[in-house]
Amino acid sequence: MRSLAEKYSVENQAENIIIIGHSSGAQASLRYAELYKLHGCVLVSATYTDLGDANERASGYYPRVSSDGTITNSYDFEKMRENCPLWAQFHSNDDPFIPLNEAERIRDGLKLKDEYTMLPGRSHFFEYSPELLEAILSMC
Repeated sequence: MRSLAEKYSVENQAENIIIIGHSSGAQASLRYAELYKLHGCVLVSATYTDLGDANERASGYYPRVSSDGTITNSYDFEKMRENCPLWAQFHSNDDPFIPLNEAERIRDGLKLKDEYTMLPGRSHFFEYSPELLEAILSMC
């Protein structure tokens, strides 16, 4: 992801990039923001945990809880906020894959208030959403 950001950014300045991450891509975006500077990040249908899915767990994006309760691979929300000044997060109350409370954990971790939007009836955002485009354009 970093090489693409550098390749397509203005004057090779990856910190001018806005990343849009949907579903598992939202987790990739979060992990990217832990490591690198960004101009903005838009999260769509983000989840905090792997929701018990082995394929999601294999990605390595999610925090892990060991049998003794030790948490490893925790999110560094403070570093994400430090590396990325502009955020937008979208979720729907009827997402069939990602429960609302999972998105709210990301929202709370990032300390998003006005940057978080719950749009009723949008499922997993498979259809065009003008609110997403507005958020992206507002970061430009």
